Amino acid sequence: MTRVQSDIAHQPAEGGVAKSPRNADARAESIAAVARGFGALAPLLDALLADRSISGECAMHLVVMDPAADPHTVSFEDAILAERSFGDVAHWEADYAWYAHAKARLAWREQMSLRTLFAQHRERLREDDIQVEGAVKGGQWIVAASGAQAWYDHAIATIAIALFDVAAEHARRNAVAR
Repeated sequence: MTRVQSDIAHQPAEGGVAKSPRNADARAESIAAVARGFGALAPLLDALLADRSISGECAMHLVVMDPAADPHTVSFEDAILAERSFGDVAHWEADYAWYAHAKARLAWREQMSLRTLFAQHRERLREDDIQVEGAVKGGQWIVAASGAQAWYDHAIATIAIALFDVAAEHARRNAVAR
């Protein structure tokens, strides 16, 4: 069963991302794409997370960064667009939300997928950085996943990005057709 932990969308703090109507419109479009993508992702995650060799606690937490947020002017916390937990959060022994946030924070800071960072830019890592993959930068999106084996976290974040992209494209095409 899927459980939304954060009501999907985060509200920016004073001075956060949604400063102008244009930013507010872009944020609303991104939130709609993420909501639609999460809906499409849920059945896949239900099936994957049922396999304890993939996720020992049948758990997953995703953090999605706002594609319109500038990492040079917006704090990490204000740049979180949405997050969602899948699985039974009440039975989690690990804090997968914390891990997903740590992955997202590192990918946000470095503006790259953790797989790339770990393989090609280890010199950019700091002593207290998380050392496990599972955050992906694809196009305008950064998505972090935690709860499964690290290679599945990476794959799920990649799939989420693809779903967000097609949901946004679907909305654009339907808006033009009206």
